[in-house]
Amino acid sequence: MKVITEENVSKFIKNGKLVLKKGYTLAPSACEYVRRNKIHQGSAKDAGEKPDNLDTSNLAVVTIQGIDKPGIVAGMSTAVAKLNGNITDISQTILSGMFVMVMVVDLSKSPAYETVVTALKEAGEGLGVEVSVRLYSIFEAMHRI
Repeated sequence: MKVITEENVSKFIKNGKLVLKKGYTLAPSACEYVRRNKIHQGSAKDAGEKPDNLDTSNLAVVTIQGIDKPGIVAGMSTAVAKLNGNITDISQTILSGMFVMVMVVDLSKSPAYETVVTALKEAGEGLGVEVSVRLYSIFEAMHRI
């Protein structure tokens, strides 16, 4: 799975529309860029290409928040790796001592979704942070509404 970020989203705009190709997904930063700039999604036909289906069914958005301390990124990344997940995009910041991180994780080689959610929440508890796991498809559906 290749990820389109805010920095390279302009390469996927054809005739004023965002055209996604097979094997690509939008990072949350790219989704925000598209929304902010009021770019509509086009089709491969708009770019003069064959249609491709974008598969985001195995992606999850993991949000981590809590008081900042060393080891949060390492701990959560290790938890994802133990589940055979692949972090395809990651962003983190610290706001007035509050740590916030968002990861897009490919779960195609991971156990069942419920198992992943439980394991990541347990890892977060061990680190003293709150963890939220949602399927990427939910964000796509909300973006269409």
